[in-house]
Amino acid sequence: MKSLKPLFRFADDTALISIHPEYVEKIIAGEKNVEFRRRWPNRAISTLVIYATSPVKRLAAVVEITGVIRASKTSLWQISSDEGGGITRQRLFEYMDGKALGIALKLGKRLSLDDGLLPNEVFGTPFHAPQSYRYLTEDEKNALRRCLEAAR
Repeated sequence: MKSLKPLFRFADDTALISIHPEYVEKIIAGEKNVEFRRRWPNRAISTLVIYATSPVKRLAAVVEITGVIRASKTSLWQISSDEGGGITRQRLFEYMDGKALGIALKLGKRLSLDDGLLPNEVFGTPFHAPQSYRYLTEDEKNALRRCLEAAR
């Protein structure tokens, strides 16, 4: 595992998001450089902790956000085509159905958590995966930092 310190600070603006495993694999492999969301806060978030949903159910990666674009699904598809969205046009349009604007999160540096971390071991029990996103507390960021340092 790469050293955590030069890659991520886990500042106040760190969020936990849930992503289906097929897309997590593409993000880690560098094939997916844009993550799409139906909603996103106006508050700047610079770091994502990615939770791979069932059947994986593990913290799988830490990723830098380099930009946030709010746009129509047609514009989001163009961004996906240009930058590697890792999703088909049909799936993107189905996902954005009913939304005038969606969000494209441009992804930068990535740290794969190899086999992943069990969220209960990092954050304690009970762990509840976020539907969309949630900010990590200071205690959660510190716990994650300790787990990552121990894994080096």
